[in-house]
Amino acid sequence: THPTPNDIKRTAEKVSGAHLDWYLTEWTQTINTIDYGIKEIKEEGNSTKVTLERIGKMPMPIDLIVVYEDGTQESFYIPLMMMHYTKENQYPNLKRTVLGGWDWAYPTFELTLSKPKSSIKILMIDPSELMADVKRENNTYMKK
Repeated sequence: THPTPNDIKRTAEKVSGAHLDWYLTEWTQTINTIDYGIKEIKEEGNSTKVTLERIGKMPMPIDLIVVYEDGTQESFYIPLMMMHYTKENQYPNLKRTVLGGWDWAYPTFELTLSKPKSSIKILMIDPSELMADVKRENNTYMKK
């Protein structure tokens, strides 16, 4: 017998460990696009509040890299709440923090960095550029 789309989805879920209903629906039954951006970076005392924004309608998990003025780096991973899964660390040399899931119903996500804004050199969404983001220019903050 020929495999059905559901057979393929179940195999992918078994291999990945992730729930993929949302993923296959987004890619095969919508014309939604992926576009994430850095909406705001705001200093709050000795820490920094970063607001990320989902501009396109397709939700995706987010990798975020922060490079500080002193040369140190850290990685953040924001899974989607509907995935019930945390992917393997793409940057094993970096300290990685897995944040609480981003609910697809909310267009923004806030995180707090433990360093002041003045110490941030680069902040980048999807540094590996594996996500099919339609507007990459809003994925990066570079200190001027």
